[in-house]
Amino acid sequence: MSVPQIVTVVGYMTILGSHAAAFRENCSKMIELRRQEPGHLASAYSFGASGKVVSREDYDNADAVIRHMELGNHIFELTQQLVEITGVELHGPQAELEKLGDLFKGMSPAIFETEFGFRR
Repeated sequence: MSVPQIVTVVGYMTILGSHAAAFRENCSKMIELRRQEPGHLASAYSFGASGKVVSREDYDNADAVIRHMELGNHIFELTQQLVEITGVELHGPQAELEKLGDLFKGMSPAIFETEFGFRR
């Protein structure tokens, strides 16, 4: 059975202090950047109680994730000033996840290998 080559990055964050408005503005900029990226399939930010935020991003493959991190590095640096990153998950086929090891090693991501699925 073939496995879809989609790579998903899930980020868990808590907004620091009174940075909610600045973070939401930052999210808007990130979404606009992502709309223009080839290979970036979907992106969303969800907000919960007590400043909790979840970011979900789907990509064609690991190369699209790497390209995204290069293009949006300046915005990611700002993001880190506004939130505490409390967790990161990487989901995808093993071969794609292996390509992301160095890029995410400082974040100690939880790794989930895709074994079953489909893509339309």
